[in-house]
Amino acid sequence: MINKPPRIYISAGEASGDMHAAGLAEELRKLHPDIVMTGMGGDKMRTAGVEIIEDYRDYSVMGFGGVIANLYRFKKLLDRTVKHIRGNDISLVIIVDYSGFNLRLAKAIHPLGIKVIYFISPQVWAWRTGRVNDIRKYTEKMITIFPFEKEFYKQHGVDVEYVGHPLVERIPLLNEHQRAEKKISLLHSRGIDNNSPTLGLFPGSRKQEVEKILPTMLRTASLLAKDITGLKTIIALSSNVNIDEFENTSSFRTVNPVIIKRNSSDVLFASDAALVTSGTTTVEAALHGTPQVVMYKTSLMTYAIARVMVRVKYIAMVNLIAERRAVPEFIQNDAHPGNLYNALLPLFTDGTAWQEARNNALKIRELLGEPGAYARAAGIVSSYFAMII
Repeated sequence: MINKPPRIYISAGEASGDMHAAGLAEELRKLHPDIVMTGMGGDKMRTAGVEIIEDYRDYSVMGFGGVIANLYRFKKLLDRTVKHIRGNDISLVIIVDYSGFNLRLAKAIHPLGIKVIYFISPQVWAWRTGRVNDIRKYTEKMITIFPFEKEFYKQHGVDVEYVGHPLVERIPLLNEHQRAEKKISLLHSRGIDNNSPTLGLFPGSRKQEVEKILPTMLRTASLLAKDITGLKTIIALSSNVNIDEFENTSSFRTVNPVIIKRNSSDVLFASDAALVTSGTTTVEAALHGTPQVVMYKTSLMTYAIARVMVRVKYIAMVNLIAERRAVPEFIQNDAHPGNLYNALLPLFTDGTAWQEARNNALKIRELLGEPGAYARAAGIVSSYFAMII
């Protein structure tokens, strides 16, 4: 019997973590209306009722160089976080992805006897597999959202449960007629001719990503615009990203894109095809049934290190889920406008190629479980409250 409200701390360090932590927080609130939640996160967690102690956007860095340059700031963040947990009677900590910081946090509070639950696995199955030892030692439970992750953790002796992917319930599956109607409505609301073929660009959620990736995306879109009559380009941007510096480039002026912030879902619904930065959005695109091409660019140092350390065959999460190259993917030097143009062009000019790409997306959706992932994760977390209070 719980005699006092559970007090938990949730640590999320990126936009996707903020989204997933918010979904979990909403479900926990349904189970425990009096729950007290504080944490590191962003606007979505704040809206879900989490008191934000640290805003993740203040610590958004990319690559090994970015982390090294900010080591002192992260050390101070860790110190403040541990002090908050100690001083506010926190009984359970939930860490969400973001392993570089979150595993240090789990290790730092381990001597305090506070249980830690990991929600959303970091990609330790892809690289830095040694971190799985820290996960086993410093966390009580791993809750995964991708099916292949459960077997990986079981093999490494980690207590793990798979709940399915949360976006399955948040992204409705529309038939062709419903999708066409929604697309017309969205384009009309943005002043775009509903007969226009549309390309969605998703350059990432971090400033450093956008700086590396958006120029290539814009050059690719300008190439496509030469061969696809009336092509309209829509850029989906995170709320924390500004692209004013690109507006005077020739490719930006050629494409003259519509920019939509904080609404990747609408952009995916409106797009006939999408050029997507490797990450969570590749899964969103698959769930929408939107044909996509995936790319990624990073610094030379980060790429050189990753080539040595990464142990997976694909960079796109959708291809890892499908266990095959279900969507085209291009990384670093291969992610140039010529290759991207060649991969995207058939999605606008060949109906058979477009339908095959959509069918591949829908098959990936089938692999991601049934609706209710956040509720199932909240049930697992809730089962620990009786043990700790």
